[in-house]
Amino acid sequence: MTKISIALLFLLFSISASSQSLDDINTMMEKKQFKEAKAGIDKHIADPKNSGKADGYYFKGRIYNALSYDKATPPVEAYDLKLQSFEAFKKNQEMDAKDLRLKVEGYKSYLDLYYGLYDLGATFYNDKTFDKAFNAFSNALTVKDYILKKDYSFADAKIYPLDTSLVLNAAISAMQSKNDEGAVENYKKLTDGNVSGEAYMEVYEYMVDHYSKKGDADNLKIVLDKAKMYYPKNEFWTSLELDNVRKKGDEALLFAKYEEMMAANPTNFIVPYNYGIELFNSIYGKDAKHSSDDAYKTKLTTILKAAIANDKGIDATVLLTKHLYNMSSDLSIASNLAKGTTPEVVKKRANLVAQTGKQMDEFLVYAVQASTYFDAQPTLKPAQKGSYQELLTNMSEIYNFKKDVKKATELDKKRAGL
Repeated sequence: MTKISIALLFLLFSISASSQSLDDINTMMEKKQFKEAKAGIDKHIADPKNSGKADGYYFKGRIYNALSYDKATPPVEAYDLKLQSFEAFKKNQEMDAKDLRLKVEGYKSYLDLYYGLYDLGATFYNDKTFDKAFNAFSNALTVKDYILKKDYSFADAKIYPLDTSLVLNAAISAMQSKNDEGAVENYKKLTDGNVSGEAYMEVYEYMVDHYSKKGDADNLKIVLDKAKMYYPKNEFWTSLELDNVRKKGDEALLFAKYEEMMAANPTNFIVPYNYGIELFNSIYGKDAKHSSDDAYKTKLTTILKAAIANDKGIDATVLLTKHLYNMSSDLSIASNLAKGTTPEVVKKRANLVAQTGKQMDEFLVYAVQASTYFDAQPTLKPAQKGSYQELLTNMSEIYNFKKDVKKATELDKKRAGL
């Protein structure tokens, strides 16, 4: 951003006075006696003979802005001086149909106010006075919009309709000061302007969350579509969409949404993993609805294997071992319950025994993978330790069932040593 030296501005655009009083004030300005000049211009404008003349307000704008840069001027006072300077310049233009004063200087006083308010916003922000930062950034935007509305241009500076950094600063300041309305107003400028890039991802998260909580389905869809296009790997959109569907209480609709998301992003881990958790709870949870549904059990196996393919950790594998262990236990119990010597019962029991063995073998494949992972960790978190102990218990039981007492004993010792 190109900045303007206020001192240079005074040299380039000297003020020609039309009365002795303004001559005196101009002399004070040239000597950088800005406090004295402010008192002088205030007195000048207070005189009924001068209050209706445009020149005094141009002087006021220049003097007030100059005083705002004085190192002795506190930021809060500097901010107020700049706002009054802005109003004084506008009043000068309203009163002077030919707009001589500002035209001669190339309207650079407005550009200086724009930059100056921007800098004050940064000062307030760094001081953590976020409400004041928001006000300063917002008024910098107001001055910027005024410049664009008037179609002023500058050889050494380019003013853009959407100053993304300034808008973002205003939004963040509003958010930090708990001003949700101000945050939404400015974040919306960025999403409406299709701004993207890593620095703006949280903008879309904020707006998606805002419209979701507000129940504004139309605006939510607009911003969510953009968010998924610009940041397809962000799991926030996925979680929020699923939460919205989950709130409807329709399990079939929720599972269909999971299927849709998996098809749209086959390399995603979190979607199939969370889908697996939903299915697991629907089969084995406290309020299980599908504990006897083989189709759901088969679906769970498929979904968790899809999650494992993209899992950088071991969570999906551990969940699959729990599922496969439960299935093998159910098959084992079913085979024991198949009593009788008729050909049909004998055949059924034989099939169940074979399925039990196959299920146990599949369990062990994934159990060994999980065990290897846990063994490779320098330390285990409490939750990981609990999962590993459960896994080792289940593995021991399976090996005992298979008559491999030696292996079962080894696993029991390992579990005891955790």
